[in-house]
Amino acid sequence: MKFIVQILLLGLAGTAWAQLPADSSRNGVPNPLLQSDTIHLSLATAQELAVERNSALLGASYRLHAAEADTVGARLVPNPQLSVNTSYVNLLGRPIDFSTSSNSLRLDQVIQLGGKRGYRIETAEESVAAVRADFVNQIFQTRADVKDSYIDAAYAQKQIELAQESYDLFARLVDASQIRLKAGDIGEQDVTKLLLTELTFRQALSDAQQSLIDALARLRQTVHLDANRPVRIDYQFQPTSPVYVSDTLHAIALRSRADLWAQEHRVLSAEHQTHLAKANAWPDLDVGVELDRQGPDFKNYFGGGIGIAIPLFSRNQDDIMRTDANYRASQYDLQSVELSIHNDVATAYAKYESSLSVLGGYPNKMVDLAGDIRTVAMNNYTKGHISLLDLLESQRIYNDAIQNYYSALYKLAKNQTLLERAVGVQLF
Repeated sequence: MKFIVQILLLGLAGTAWAQLPADSSRNGVPNPLLQSDTIHLSLATAQELAVERNSALLGASYRLHAAEADTVGARLVPNPQLSVNTSYVNLLGRPIDFSTSSNSLRLDQVIQLGGKRGYRIETAEESVAAVRADFVNQIFQTRADVKDSYIDAAYAQKQIELAQESYDLFARLVDASQIRLKAGDIGEQDVTKLLLTELTFRQALSDAQQSLIDALARLRQTVHLDANRPVRIDYQFQPTSPVYVSDTLHAIALRSRADLWAQEHRVLSAEHQTHLAKANAWPDLDVGVELDRQGPDFKNYFGGGIGIAIPLFSRNQDDIMRTDANYRASQYDLQSVELSIHNDVATAYAKYESSLSVLGGYPNKMVDLAGDIRTVAMNNYTKGHISLLDLLESQRIYNDAIQNYYSALYKLAKNQTLLERAVGVQLF
C-alpha cells in the first residue's frame, strides 16, 4: 500500500522536473494565466505554478539525478588490467638484437567475493529512495506553503471587503446626517461623532489594504510571480468541514509522511552498509592469465595465477564498527521521527477541533443575521427612532460579530493546513 502511495505522489512530483522559462508552461506553450495583466489565481493553479517554477525544487530534482548515479556506480564491476612486458633486449647491438628477448602479455581481473557488489547496489538504491522521498516531501511542503500564503491573502481580501462595506455605509449615513442637520432633526455634535467614526472605518480600510499588499507579496514570492503583476484570488471560507478521528489520522500519517519514508530508507541503507562493511573483510580474488614468448625460437608459453590478500591483521574492523554505530543511530532517528509525527498530529488535531468547536457556536446564516441588525439600526436612526449612541452600539456589535466569525473561519482554514502538514497528505 505504501509503495502505491509513493508512486502516486511521485507522479504528482513529476511536474517539478520540467524546466520552464519565466512566462511559459510545458512544451513551450505560453501559459495564459501569465499573459494577462491581472492574474486570477485559484489555489490549485497557484500550487501548480509554485511546483513548476520553484528553483529550490528544480535544484532538488538535479540532486536526485546525482544520487541516482550512485546506483549506476554500484552496479559496475572492476575493469580488467592488461600488462605488456618485454625484457632481454640487447640495446647496444647494431642493429638492436631481439633474438634473446622475452615478451609477455598478462590479463588480470579482480573477482569480488562476499557479495560486495550486491550490498553496494542495495545500499545505493535505499539511499536514492531516501533522496526521492525527501523530494516528494519538499513538493508537499511547497504546496502547503502556497496554501498558507493563499489563505492569508484571501483573509486580507475579505477584511478589505468588510471594511469597504462598513466605510461605504457610514459615508452614506454621514451624507444623510448632513441633511438631517440642516433640517434641525439632529445636533452638530452627532454629525461630528459620525465623521469621527467614518475616519475610524477609513483607517480600518487602509490597514486592511496594507495587510493585503503584504499577503499578496508573500504569495507572489511563494509562487514565483512578478512583483508588479496584479493578482486576484478566489477563495471561499467554508463554515463546515469533515471531521476526522484522531486515531485514523495517526495511521494515515504513518503511511503518508514522506519524511518518515526517507528515514525508513536511510535505516535500510545503513543496514546494507553494515553488511557491506562485513563483506569487505573478505579479500577479493585476483585472477590472471599470461602469454609468454621467449627467444631465440620465440616459443609460446601459457600461464596463469591467482592472488589473494591474507586477512591476518586488517579485517576491516574500523569500518564495521563505524557502520554498525551509524545503523543504530539511524534506528533511533527513525523512532524520533515517528514520535515527532505523533506529536505533530496530536497538536494539529487539537487546534483543528478547537477551531471547529468555536465555529460551531455561531448560528447559521451568521452574516445575514448580523447584517439585518445593522440595517434595521441604520434605518431607525435615519428616521429618528433611535439615538446615535444606539446606532454606534449596533455597528460595534455587527463589527465584532463579523470579525469574530471570519476570524474563526480563517483559523479553521489555517488549522486545516496545519493538520495536512502533520498528516502528510491533502485532507480537505
